[in-house]
Amino acid sequence: MKLLEYDLRNLENEITALTDTIKYFYSKKESLVSNADKSLFRFENGIANPLPNADLNLSTLYISELAKDKNEAMDLVYVTNPIDPLFKALFEKYEVISQVYFNSIPQLSRLYPPYEALSVLEPDLDITSFNFFYEADAVNNPERGNVWLSEIYIDPAGRGWVASLIRPVYIDNELLMVVGFDITVNDLIGIYLNNTSRNIVIVDGRGTVVAGKAKAIEGLSLPPLKNHTYSQTITSDSFRAEDFNLFRSKSKEVRNLASRIILSEEKYLSLKDEDESFNVIVERMENIDWYVLDLVFE
Repeated sequence: MKLLEYDLRNLENEITALTDTIKYFYSKKESLVSNADKSLFRFENGIANPLPNADLNLSTLYISELAKDKNEAMDLVYVTNPIDPLFKALFEKYEVISQVYFNSIPQLSRLYPPYEALSVLEPDLDITSFNFFYEADAVNNPERGNVWLSEIYIDPAGRGWVASLIRPVYIDNELLMVVGFDITVNDLIGIYLNNTSRNIVIVDGRGTVVAGKAKAIEGLSLPPLKNHTYSQTITSDSFRAEDFNLFRSKSKEVRNLASRIILSEEKYLSLKDEDESFNVIVERMENIDWYVLDLVFE
């Protein structure tokens, strides 16, 4: 898991640099708006450059019907058009990143890579009402720094269960937008768990499984996995995150284990019951409020 933590630190540096670049672009607002290629994006029902016919070098754009000033939103389109090559470069550089985006006060969203926005987005979404926006606002993030959303959530753009790194962008001391990187749970499983023989489970600060090996998940008396893989389970229609929470385990011993890990911060534990017997080595991640549980079966 050290590789995962190293990658997460790199992402924090990248998102800081990205927000600084956006601020620079915004300092050139007048020039960028006046010289912008106004034909680059064609909007239909508030959406531009969606799949399946998207230009893969550009983001998909969304302007909500809730936008109070469409001209302000379009100006933001023109100011941030130069950011698409950077979005694409970050997406291609880091295997763990599933999408790069910003959501803004003027109700403009810009997201790379392009997606099927026409079929997955309602026309009147308030994009400031989602946790990947408001968790970075002045109330929840007065330091104006990086914020990891440690709890997994369903991505409105249709990419399943994700965790996010977000950072606000302030212009003239006013919040303009929140920039974000998303990491899908499937990517975590594929990149970091499938390359180890250890029985690892990653849980968030509330005890919900973020990712994990089949034997470890089943050893914690959680529901049976679909086709014996967590990645297939979480993409099924019947998946509910709360069912894979340690505090909801059918085993009293596992529920007690969760309390000792998350509430008491214990690092070395043992569990013995009728079904399983194993030791647990716990490591709390530095970047994000997640716990890595290494189950050693006897």
